[in-house]
Amino acid sequence: MVSDPFHAGEQELQRLFGVRDQLAGSRAIQASLPPGFAAFLAELHYVVLAVPDRKGRIWVTMVFGRPGFLSAPSALQMRVETLPDPADPVACGVVEGAPIAVLAIDLSTRRRIRINGSIGSVRQGGFVVNVRQAFGNCPQYIRPRNVEETTATTGATVRTMVDTAAAQRVVADADTFFVATRSSSDASGDMDVSHRGGPAGFVRWDGDCLLWPEYRGNLYFNTLGNLLVDPACGLLFPDFSTGELLFLTGQAVLEGFDGRLRRSHEGAPMNGLVRFKPDGLMSRAALLRP
Repeated sequence: MVSDPFHAGEQELQRLFGVRDQLAGSRAIQASLPPGFAAFLAELHYVVLAVPDRKGRIWVTMVFGRPGFLSAPSALQMRVETLPDPADPVACGVVEGAPIAVLAIDLSTRRRIRINGSIGSVRQGGFVVNVRQAFGNCPQYIRPRNVEETTATTGATVRTMVDTAAAQRVVADADTFFVATRSSSDASGDMDVSHRGGPAGFVRWDGDCLLWPEYRGNLYFNTLGNLLVDPACGLLFPDFSTGELLFLTGQAVLEGFDGRLRRSHEGAPMNGLVRFKPDGLMSRAALLRP
């Protein structure tokens, strides 16, 4: 257990929104896997992973396996019995000692847990995550849906794209995406990956940037606190209509965060906006079963 699991960026936003005193010394974020997390991991057939690449850019992906491919042999370790496809932008970052973030999520039941730490041993069939922090999240903003992997993903390719109409369509139709950040720009920074959801159209293009509302949540400000200290950011948009995954990496800044509760254009309570400018854009076809 850590005395205070929040770093300076998170603490700054907590003070701004008047919740710092109640969250100082919180026990919600633990330094090991709490009881019950192992059973949830064993049920899953997909997981969201985020790592930096060799240039320090952050990427997010989904990997799949049969239930049981995720396990927790101890409270301080998690095993992933698969590796990202070599064509996946995350693949080059799965190396021993690298920081990693894990979002174990079941969209059908709206359950999720977040884990960050470092990559331990890597072998041909998978790798180990040495746990640094773990905590659960409420089901708020998660749209229930079943997610399946296609049966023919071998040899699927990643293609580099510019800001095409296809990428714009995926974003415009999205009601779900995943966002990854880190707590420091150096190699010691903890990674984090989280879910974002809302009505289709809650993320929009604004010129060459993406803009989305940060709805009122648990007030930990993990993602947003990270962006205060390091603007590096990675996004993953699953296109559930085509089965495609859209990967983006770039930098993000906070807009309109002044401690006041605001309303998004659809009326949901929000803390402010995030503006993201991509400097890398890829897609991978036929990963999800439409």
